[in-house]
Amino acid sequence: MCSSDLVTRSVETANKIFLTAYALALPAGAWALARRFGRSPWLALFVFPLVWNFNLGDGFIAYCAGFAAVPWALVLVDAHCEEPRWQSALAVAVVGSSIYFFHLLAYALFLVCAGLVVLAQPRAFSPRLLVMRALPVLSCAAIGGWALEHANNMNFHRVTGAGRDLIYDPLVERLAQIPDRLINFLPGHVDEVALIVAVVCWLALALTGARADGGEPRADDAEPRERSPHVWGIELCFLAALTLYVAVPRSMQRPFYWHMINGRFVVAMALFAALTLRGPIAGRRRWWMAPVVAVNLAYCVALGAAFREFNRHAAGFDEVVAQIPRGKQVLTLILRPMGDSTVNVSAFNQWPAYVQLRHGGYNFYNFADGFPLVYRKHLPAPAWSHAEGFDWNAHGSAYDYFLTFREGWQYSPMERPLADGKIRLVAHAGEWRLYQKVAN
Repeated sequence: MCSSDLVTRSVETANKIFLTAYALALPAGAWALARRFGRSPWLALFVFPLVWNFNLGDGFIAYCAGFAAVPWALVLVDAHCEEPRWQSALAVAVVGSSIYFFHLLAYALFLVCAGLVVLAQPRAFSPRLLVMRALPVLSCAAIGGWALEHANNMNFHRVTGAGRDLIYDPLVERLAQIPDRLINFLPGHVDEVALIVAVVCWLALALTGARADGGEPRADDAEPRERSPHVWGIELCFLAALTLYVAVPRSMQRPFYWHMINGRFVVAMALFAALTLRGPIAGRRRWWMAPVVAVNLAYCVALGAAFREFNRHAAGFDEVVAQIPRGKQVLTLILRPMGDSTVNVSAFNQWPAYVQLRHGGYNFYNFADGFPLVYRKHLPAPAWSHAEGFDWNAHGSAYDYFLTFREGWQYSPMERPLADGKIRLVAHAGEWRLYQKVAN
């Protein structure tokens, strides 16, 4: 039983609470960051659709959660730098270090942005102030340094002293991929329309703001923070995210496989870019926020309709899995197509994990890299993404039950064992079928 079970008595309930907290934390963090750096809180409305970004659709949930914590951590860093105290230093150390335990890439983004925020303060290179401001961030970085030093003893692949096989795309190709790495959750053009409306309204606010500002020079008696690089704090964070996107590889093959590294920073670029507008959004200029609010609401309605239809397509799972007795080994075969017409994601890719959550037992779909889990025993199974490769002679003997999804659409791996009397159909609901083994 995992810790989420102990609190909620349900892994699924715990997951809903976790994702809801993420969905609230991201735009709220943008709101807090905008206020901290003197930008209009209205700009957080541009961030709301980014909750359903490319990373969430691709299943990078840990990164999404860590990224949602980054704006809050940067607010704490800047507040500590303005008035260093031991309480604020402790808050930075705790919140910043916690991002490491969400995801390494979100942690790297925080460290780079936090370092720039420290250096953007008034009298940034005064030795005493620099130490007081930077020490909490350095304590966060110490977590990563310690982990790197001890990585080879963590029952994972060798990290230090190991060869690297990094995959980089050409710079032009990387820049061209930015729109595809932002939001594309739904089929059709719903995401694109939401993005276009947001960009048009943002540009209109930028142009009308520039005209209203009139290029007035800053007063000589402005506050020190207003005359320091601090006023560019949001822009520096944007440049940090852009630099990470351009500099780090797309993927890594060795010493372990790491998919889509640089692409995860695109949503960070979009968040910081949305907050770069200066000055209040007041008077008639507020009307430019009306289309943003409308398209956000329309996007939520479209997402709700898609998710409701998806649930209809996946119906029958609960009833069928409930028929599997405890203590029995079950092999879950998700057959192609592994996506769904309602969403632009491979929604059923890791669905066997749900069987493991509901029933327990063995799940061959977990990646056997030794992290974040280690297999005590391996059972024969087809390749994790090719259930159509099931072979009775090679895989059948290790299991008591066989759960299939979309059997007969493109592949029918159970047709021959059923005809030979090796299995019998015990449950069928929707596109789900449960077979019990009766003979080897």
